[in-house]
Amino acid sequence: MAVDEPEICTEEQQRFTQEVLIHMRRAVAGAVLIAAVMVSGCSSGESEETSAGGAPSAAATGSKVDEQAWPARTPVSGLTKGMVLPIEGYLISYPETVAWQRAQQNLWKSCMRRYGFNSFSPPEPGMFPPPGYDDANMARRYGISDAKEAARYGYHLPGGAGEPPVWEPAEGAESAVFSGSGVQVASGSYKGEKIPENGCQGEVRESLGKISYPLASKVEFASLEESRKVAEVRSAVTKWSACMKSHGYRVAHPYKAPDLVSSLGSDHPSEAETALAVADVGCKKSSRLVGVWFDAEKKIQNRRIEENQLALDEERKKNDEVLKVAARANGG
Repeated sequence: MAVDEPEICTEEQQRFTQEVLIHMRRAVAGAVLIAAVMVSGCSSGESEETSAGGAPSAAATGSKVDEQAWPARTPVSGLTKGMVLPIEGYLISYPETVAWQRAQQNLWKSCMRRYGFNSFSPPEPGMFPPPGYDDANMARRYGISDAKEAARYGYHLPGGAGEPPVWEPAEGAESAVFSGSGVQVASGSYKGEKIPENGCQGEVRESLGKISYPLASKVEFASLEESRKVAEVRSAVTKWSACMKSHGYRVAHPYKAPDLVSSLGSDHPSEAETALAVADVGCKKSSRLVGVWFDAEKKIQNRRIEENQLALDEERKKNDEVLKVAARANGG
């Protein structure tokens, strides 16, 4: 059974991810990149009861989720420290996604209790954070960029690459009431109580709405692809490649660097992997690749945002309305 998730990926994005970011996915040993999805912390202006983006904090909800493990809003170290791309204001952050998911589950549970399913309990959102705060994945957008992390983890993610558990409602009546499909609800009711069209899942889908930002994601993906073709970026990549050659590595592009080692699928990096990663970051620093690439992409995004300003504003406005509904469902 397909369980509702935020709508974030278009066909074009998925194709671009496969063709352009495949090496980035390998570089984090199979972790989901939010572009997915791809690529996080807390601002000093947050209250104790609310995390960034409006998601209730663990203290406020009694949650066991460790929000300190969530990715920082902006990179706090490495070559991308403090970098924020213009499109990020239109993307949906991880805390916002968690807030929406919590609201979805609260509403699911409320609906299911009406039919006697008091133990209906999907896995709590926020337990398996992605590598980045939003789809931009700034910390690894241009490949790994933190020398200390490279020396310790290689291309692996700090803290591992845990995946959320696969979850479905229990077979039988619970699944039938949740989805609105099954012999137990063939008459359109369950134990004499009428069920919503498409079950509790359908009721919540209608009342909560879904997060959807295809245009912002398209701008975000397209700018990365376009920026790779900018002369200054190509020149910096060439310098990076020459630097890597001086260290004994023949590799044409940072996205392909992880392919030089075979330990990405293991739990821990090999010495060869950490040595490669350290050289990778060092060459990015000496070639100024990250700064040059960021500047080029920033210009492209500013242009694309200007071209699509009204549509982007409207898309963000609709998502903000959904998040307001989610906040009410979360008791905010």
